[in-house]
Amino acid sequence: MLETELKLLLNPTDIIKVKQHSLLQQANYQGEQLLYSVYFDTVEHDLLRNKIGFRIRNIGDKRIQTLKTAGTGVGGLHTRQEWETEITGDLPDYQQIPAEALAYLPANFNSIKPIFITKFNRITWLLSINNSLIEVALDQGEVRHVEQSKPINEIELELKSGSAVSLYETALILLDDIPFTIENKSKAALGYALQDKSSTPLVHETTPIKFDSSMNAEQAFIHIVWHCLQHLQDNEDVTLFKYNDKSLYQMQLASNRLLFVLDLYETLIPKEFYKILKPEIQWINAELTKQNYTKICDMLFSPRYTRTLLLLSKWLNTKL
Repeated sequence: MLETELKLLLNPTDIIKVKQHSLLQQANYQGEQLLYSVYFDTVEHDLLRNKIGFRIRNIGDKRIQTLKTAGTGVGGLHTRQEWETEITGDLPDYQQIPAEALAYLPANFNSIKPIFITKFNRITWLLSINNSLIEVALDQGEVRHVEQSKPINEIELELKSGSAVSLYETALILLDDIPFTIENKSKAALGYALQDKSSTPLVHETTPIKFDSSMNAEQAFIHIVWHCLQHLQDNEDVTLFKYNDKSLYQMQLASNRLLFVLDLYETLIPKEFYKILKPEIQWINAELTKQNYTKICDMLFSPRYTRTLLLLSKWLNTKL
């Protein structure tokens, strides 16, 4: 099954605003559950190297075994393959792994062991918006490895049917009342980061953009913008971790390229959207150029920055 979701990172002080939001008051409340998950990998993290996540989740008396590919994550949107099977125990049931998922697994898969856990409370609603059905999940809890832990306070917007554009429309409505940032990391990624205390976010240098010879001008333009957006977001974590000239330069490079292609392909962008988008990208670029760490952090956490990325991602998804 293909899973498509948008992840939004919350300040825990804003949780009550989510629960009381008028959009969710109109949605179909699905209930509240305590979810406890154990994530597995080999000692050498072969699953991680193969871009695979494997967990067993306890939901009441049920045990759900899940295998996920890393998929793609840009603009907060996560798209990946997922296979879920109900099993009877707390240990992996290799016989229940679907045949189509076996090709993703390393040869030593049967040597996996527990590596970290997540435990969080989930409240869900089903929301109908613009001919799409979206599951809204509010998660509060933690990811833990031995004595190290990291809090979980996030919204997951999962597309059940319809268009991914509706995920961004929902997020933009919520952003009017609730400040949040786009989360490009999965819960599994947080768990792996806890295991290596010395790990720091990596600087992501730009890579050559590969084009398909069948692309027309508009498709090439959309491809370039997606590349720039991912390049920008890939360097947010390391920039926020501490002042880093290299990551800051990469973010400046991404915003410079965005401005350049917006001007180069202006005729392919709706005029009203161009009038909204370009000043916001110019603002991002100007704040990065000032090289004031405090102001850059403020910008990256600001609703204005989040809204700009959501608007751009929403428009790009209309072109898919």
